[in-house]
Amino acid sequence: MTGKQRKLLLLGVALLLFAALKAGLIFWYLHNKPAEPAARTLSCDVAGGACALPGGGALRFSARPSHGQPFEIRLDGVAADAAPTADFTMPGMDMGFNRYTFIRDGDGWKARVILPMCVSGSRDWQVELRLGKEAYRLRFSVR
Repeated sequence: MTGKQRKLLLLGVALLLFAALKAGLIFWYLHNKPAEPAARTLSCDVAGGACALPGGGALRFSARPSHGQPFEIRLDGVAADAAPTADFTMPGMDMGFNRYTFIRDGDGWKARVILPMCVSGSRDWQVELRLGKEAYRLRFSVR
């Protein structure tokens, strides 16, 4: 075996060891990463005004949600390091990507939302609100 072949063999072994180490670290991370906190369910009427959040603060819908019609949601009285998000989904149906990021509005946060039309005629939605490490779920129906 020549010197050049020996160097290539050592390089190949080193690359294989590096790949094995990387695969082991990825496997370890995927099996030991912290689980997302379960969303706490809120029960309030979106048309009835503010929905109180357990940690303080309130979630408000500017109007009763309707398919294809824009409406605004507000968060007041919450402290967040990063912008909160709201994910709108239909239970048991894939409605695509409907995540909205709140923007600062004075002392609170606001997001302008448009819900897509459901071809099946379903009117049941849920919103998952993420405030840092906290998550809240609220079910509602549209007109």
